[in-house]
Amino acid sequence: MDAPRPTSAASPDDLLELVGSLRHDLRRRDETVSGSWAEETVNELRRGEKIGWYYPPGEGGGLAFYSVQQNSAFGHVHSTGGPGKVERGARLAHTMLEALPPGIAAIDVGFTGFSPEEERSVTDRLVERPGSRVIERFKMERELGPAGAAEAPTVPAGLSLVPIRDVTVAAIADLDRRAFAGSDDELLVGPTLEDYQQVLEALLAGRLGRFVEEASTALIEPEPPRLVGALLTGEESPRRAIFLDFIVDPSDRQKGYGRFLFHWGLRALRALGYSSVRLWVTASNHAARQLYESEGLRTSIRASIYRWERPVGSPHPQSSR
Repeated sequence: MDAPRPTSAASPDDLLELVGSLRHDLRRRDETVSGSWAEETVNELRRGEKIGWYYPPGEGGGLAFYSVQQNSAFGHVHSTGGPGKVERGARLAHTMLEALPPGIAAIDVGFTGFSPEEERSVTDRLVERPGSRVIERFKMERELGPAGAAEAPTVPAGLSLVPIRDVTVAAIADLDRRAFAGSDDELLVGPTLEDYQQVLEALLAGRLGRFVEEASTALIEPEPPRLVGALLTGEESPRRAIFLDFIVDPSDRQKGYGRFLFHWGLRALRALGYSSVRLWVTASNHAARQLYESEGLRTSIRASIYRWERPVGSPHPQSSR
């Protein structure tokens, strides 16, 4: 199989077909994609703002690209189908990794167009590289039932609920950072307070889908003021919501605060007319998964994220191929 070609040399039609296939797969698994996303991505690839490689659609088709944020990169590998898709996917990913500039310390790569078995075959080839790991994530969901079906949960003693906008982004980001320290979630966001603030600002501004303020709240200890937990909610469709950020201070776990926030969020969504709710959780977050399963959420989608971190002293992500 030939090496993939740089997307900067691709025809607009080929890129639009490949990116259109990628958008279709993202929408099929309910990822939020704007109407102009395909055209914008094609233009970014042709201008070199996103660095990519491809196999033409007539040859089975495949696409890989990455974008840079500070010293990290975020990539994607997509296959349009046909025989040899695992080999094409692995070659696209290897080419992308080997081309990373020396200043990139880490990259997270997602996949579309592969069955779970095919995706695992691709990542099995990639983890041979030093500094590699695979992070599994589950999208879990449940139906909400009729409005008024559940009583309002009682606010835990000594605490108060306040609107999420009454809490600073810096305070929520600090709680996120402490709650996810040392976990796979921290790897996916970043270790610094600024990393968390950037994600939160995007959520609150609705850049990742409509933010549902009426189903978002903060749990605080009034005197002295201290943020204990928070729930941030978005909309995937007029009938389906998603819990975007669900956190409790590590020092306050096992007190029922997380379950209270969860029940409060469910009741708020019922009152707003939503019929189901979803959330993402990493496979390694066993405590959170147990809570969600006990509350009736079931896994609907499994997704892998391949993560490579540059080994100390290594200028390139060397392969053992």
